[in-house]
Amino acid sequence: MTSECFADDNTLAGYGRWRRSRWEEMAGPDGKAGCIAYRLITEPGQEVPGVPGRWTSTGFAGSLTLTAAPAEGVSVDGQDVDGTVELNGASRLALPGGRRGTIEELRGAHVLVVWDPAAPTLVGLRGIEAWPWDPAWIVDAQYRPADAGRHQEVTRLTSPRMRDTLPAPGDFVFDLRGERHTLRAFGVGGDTLLVTFTDGTSGTDTPGMGRWLILTRPKDGMGTVRIDLNRAVVPHHMFSAAFPCPLPPRENHLSLRVEAGERAPVFDEETAAGTAAGPAA
Repeated sequence: MTSECFADDNTLAGYGRWRRSRWEEMAGPDGKAGCIAYRLITEPGQEVPGVPGRWTSTGFAGSLTLTAAPAEGVSVDGQDVDGTVELNGASRLALPGGRRGTIEELRGAHVLVVWDPAAPTLVGLRGIEAWPWDPAWIVDAQYRPADAGRHQEVTRLTSPRMRDTLPAPGDFVFDLRGERHTLRAFGVGGDTLLVTFTDGTSGTDTPGMGRWLILTRPKDGMGTVRIDLNRAVVPHHMFSAAFPCPLPPRENHLSLRVEAGERAPVFDEETAAGTAAGPAA
């Protein structure tokens, strides 16, 4: 994850640089809007709709294999697949039609991620609507570590819905518009923290599934940090329904309207008509 919301450069120029990097993250050559599959591999000989081959995992600490015939047109690290090959997090897959794949980890399981340079959500993406930058939305927050081992159950946007349990190592506490607010942070790898939240704009001006703040755990494990709410982002699921994004917990609702940060992706008319992405998703 990128798009961090710590205000290391809390100027309009710094915000402009962040906006450009955010656009590259979503719409660039490896843009998340081009993701067409994000699929857990949990069964022997598992097939993924629209992706050639059969996939078998023995758990993330174990092996992941791909079985395919030459006619299926799959290669791994430049070598055509004829039979069964073992994969790892460094494997790079080439698939028919210019698509490509990588292997990631989620909940201790292997995940196949596939990008398509011709994905409608990528080629039809025209922009990311956002409120104008306003320094009033930059706040000082206190990071408060939780008791060791704290976790929280969340719902992920899959079909059907999936329940998941995420580590919740700490909370950010801050004052805004005369009120004190607390947002729970989830650990998503290394020192990266994800805060999923809703506010008074959710479901109307911004997605009903909330927005994200992507933060870094303070180096000393606690203390005061500066957070820029102008850098609140719409979840990956709004750019590609393939992403199983977590919904915000009830505790992470802000009672005010946060009229800062991203509002929604903007697609061309044809793509918008054919995708489920929208403010109320």
